[in-house]
Amino acid sequence: MYVQLVFRLNYVTLLPIHNTNHYMKTHQALILEDSLNDQLAIEMVLETFESIKPTYVSTAKDFLYELGKGSYQLFIVDIMLQENLTGIDLIQAIRNENVWVIISSSLDCKDFYEAYRELKFKKFFIKKPVDEFVLRTTIESFLFSENEPEESEKEELPVAGTTISLKQGNYLYKIASKDILLVETIDHATTIYTNESKYVNYTPLKTYEDLLKDYGFEKINRNAIVNMEWVKRINLKENYVEVNKHKITISRTNRPLLLQKYGEV
Repeated sequence: MYVQLVFRLNYVTLLPIHNTNHYMKTHQALILEDSLNDQLAIEMVLETFESIKPTYVSTAKDFLYELGKGSYQLFIVDIMLQENLTGIDLIQAIRNENVWVIISSSLDCKDFYEAYRELKFKKFFIKKPVDEFVLRTTIESFLFSENEPEESEKEELPVAGTTISLKQGNYLYKIASKDILLVETIDHATTIYTNESKYVNYTPLKTYEDLLKDYGFEKINRNAIVNMEWVKRINLKENYVEVNKHKITISRTNRPLLLQKYGEV
């Protein structure tokens, strides 16, 4: 039987491709966005998913009204609104802990993290301007989580030598570990960088750390591992490594081992 490779939040699964109704279940989405440009960017992504039925609002009042009358499985909420309430204030009215909530802002997530982290539902952050690729990948992860296979159908991803497999949209990519510059996790999204491209999914960084530890990768900080063969130089004063065009901060804990490994490369 042919299989389709799928990355989910906490592990990788193999889904049979004979399931042609994988996306046919309808999912209601409530989108609060008061910027026309950002709303159009979101619309362009959501309209590619036939199973997503979006409702768009632009004010706090309309958001609370729709929340009260409808049953939604997915929320996309702007944080900074042109009124007294913020998106963080509004999503605290969501009572269903099984929904997914994507918040977006031009601010860094640390600016509102304390108010956000205690909320129980599945939370994701996308920085503005909205990255359509990251949003699309997040929506795909949502759909796969809503249509996950039975426990008996789940399998772990086999590791094929020095390559890893990644699914992006409708395509499956095989990437050689030697071509990977670094792997970084920000706000639940894990990005694999190569010289030519980047790939985003929601597989934990620890998974890649375990897969790539024997192929010259070292942990730089709690959110990143780098391929030591691609480290151009280390700034000892400002405490970061340069990997191609990327500058990655070195944590105090990882610095001694990193300097040792750099000298061995």
